[in-house]
Amino acid sequence: MLANTADTYGSVSRTLHWLMALLIIGMLACGFLMGEFGRDEPLRPLLYNLHKSTGTLLLLLIALRVLWTLLNPKRLPLGGKNIASQVARLVHLGLYLLMIGLPLSGYLLVASGTSVKPFEFFGLFPLPKIAPNDWLHEAAEGVHGNLPWLAMALIALHIAGGLKRHFIQRDGTLARMWSS
Repeated sequence: MLANTADTYGSVSRTLHWLMALLIIGMLACGFLMGEFGRDEPLRPLLYNLHKSTGTLLLLLIALRVLWTLLNPKRLPLGGKNIASQVARLVHLGLYLLMIGLPLSGYLLVASGTSVKPFEFFGLFPLPKIAPNDWLHEAAEGVHGNLPWLAMALIALHIAGGLKRHFIQRDGTLARMWSS
């Protein structure tokens, strides 16, 4: 079943959720690892290209995910008006904003830099550059360098909330996200 129902998430929602979760965790790990490498590290260019290409892929996937959510809204109970439900909504909103903000700031960081060589998406085709802009480049660098810390905090809250719902509330949320 592709679409969400009143009882479960559809295969499209589940696939996008878990694929993006794996890619985002991989991107965070790769990003922190890249920060540890010096300029002479032989793996550095490979990791940077993989990081940039995967970030671009994630930006495309979040666009698909938002479109899917708009066309196929969740028909599952959203929880009550209690503080935990409100925190869960804020965490989800924050995660969506981060899934857009992190790859977009990464793209602006690369696109506004002084490098004349365009970045190529997995070596297949170049992405457009914009005119070098020091202000934009520095702003994107600051955003892209700090958002991963917020992402890790929100991911931890998201996982904790899912585990609480599964083990304490026993409401079947994790089961609905894992299989049909």
